[in-house]
Amino acid sequence: MRKILLLGLIGCAMLCCQKKDEPLSHFTPSERDSLLAEIITYVYSPPSEATTQTRFDSKYRKYFVAQISKFKLEKYFVNEEAVHFYYIIRPARSAEGNIRGVGGLFKKDADGKIISFKEIFNTPVLELPELQQRGAEMFQLMIRDENVNGYLKNSDYVEWPNKYLQYDTVRYEWIPVN
Repeated sequence: MRKILLLGLIGCAMLCCQKKDEPLSHFTPSERDSLLAEIITYVYSPPSEATTQTRFDSKYRKYFVAQISKFKLEKYFVNEEAVHFYYIIRPARSAEGNIRGVGGLFKKDADGKIISFKEIFNTPVLELPELQQRGAEMFQLMIRDENVNGYLKNSDYVEWPNKYLQYDTVRYEWIPVN
């Protein structure tokens, strides 16, 4: 009986000590992959035959699911107002390197469908340990303020938004500033 009680206490302690922004504390692996596929649909290049708006059609779901292995859901948090915050590490198409971080937020409707999606920031291309450390810092600020304005002028942390690019919440892509 003591062993069972001890194992129960250890299990509870482990669950309580999990960070609330760690994706694995929220989801099973399949739930996490499904959410990641939804986020990827917004942040990744669509298949060549899709447009920025038709990429959400169910016929393209397999394409985005096939991209999951290239992405990592690094941080995730839902606040009391049901705003979902994410920080992912994704492929970067850049001669400078292979990966970058992307942080943002969204809400879900009553059916669980993502609405009001927004990328808040993209990091420069960096090595994984730097992306994890810098992303964790900015993620905490993003949860608190729903922005990372304190980092916007620091190009070591944020590549965009900047004076040249802003996020379009209708097209769900970065566009030139007019």
